Amino acid sequence: MRIQIPKSEIRKIKAHAEEAFPEECCGILIGRYEDNQANVSEARRMRNTNGGSKLNRYNIDPMELVRLEDELDDLGLLMLGIYHSHPDHPSRPSKYDLERAWPNLSYAVLSVESGQAVKLTSWRLDGDNSVFKEENILEI
Repeated sequence: MRIQIPKSEIRKIKAHAEEAFPEECCGILIGRYEDNQANVSEARRMRNTNGGSKLNRYNIDPMELVRLEDELDDLGLLMLGIYHSHPDHPSRPSKYDLERAWPNLSYAVLSVESGQAVKLTSWRLDGDNSVFKEENILEI
């Protein structure tokens, strides 16, 4: 699987992550699937509602996700994935991320070092949902 993300949306993700630093930011990747590819049309910011440490964890309010899915249904769009930042950590999913991941979604992870966005990667669960496999990001 490959994920296509407009450069304008990547800039939005990076700006969100830098603003949130040293906390994790999070958001939703919205768009459509076409030819075995996720085509992102929007990266929408969500609030990190983690009640504990936002320095290394994020949560998205489930009710916000329900409202978003209703909105997307009306527009004929899908939630393709979730993005979040890793402040001063590599851009690969953590064990915590793996334990909370949903199948069939992309997980974009942006490393932010000393407040500067560095590297964006994207991941999907493998066939048995036991590990993440990196997917190619096509910037358009």
